Amino acid sequence: MPWLLVHLVTTAVLTGVGWVVQVVVYPAFALVGPDQWPAYHRAHLRRIGWVVGPPWLLQGVSAGALLLASPTGFAALGVLAAAGAALTVLGAVPAHTALDADRDLRPLLRANLARTLVWTAATVLAAVQLGLP
Repeated sequence: MPWLLVHLVTTAVLTGVGWVVQVVVYPAFALVGPDQWPAYHRAHLRRIGWVVGPPWLLQGVSAGALLLASPTGFAALGVLAAAGAALTVLGAVPAHTALDADRDLRPLLRANLARTLVWTAATVLAAVQLGLP
């Protein structure tokens, strides 16, 4: 099951990045002064894409391949992948955009926590479906 292994690895990468961002990166945003904030935030957005883009793309492709191979067997992984994408597009992206006007990190932390919990659940489920302990 190579697609399931790809899905597990990419989802685990997103999970790890999600937790580091939740515990380290986003809280550190509060330490950036208002004069430095616009450039800092733009640099963060530009660079984080290189970290999360490839695994997110591979997670989506592998979820699609798994659903095509066995729609009922991998439906939960597909739902979790879609939920992570939706939470990013509908939660994290608007929360990042709002930071330009209001430095309130709470909406961003909530959105990221929700998607990181989804990624964590997807990692556990993929590991179980792969037969890992």
